[in-house]
Amino acid sequence: MRTTVDLPEPLLDEVQAVTQASTRREALVIALEDYLRRQKLRAVIAAAGDLDLDVRALRSADRQRSRG
Repeated sequence: MRTTVDLPEPLLDEVQAVTQASTRREALVIALEDYLRRQKLRAVIAAAGDLDLDVRALRSADRQRSRG
């Protein structure tokens, strides 16, 4: 999809440098995908915070299950 956007030149240059993208389009796609991935991860972490899980108990149960 073609979209015209007025972006600050220094910001775009920095994103392209950090992503090591060969084109500005590629740099923007990488940046947008990374942003979405981080937002989804935050949502998962927030949802997991609602769970009452004891990591030690889960690991212990997993060890007992794998022993047979």
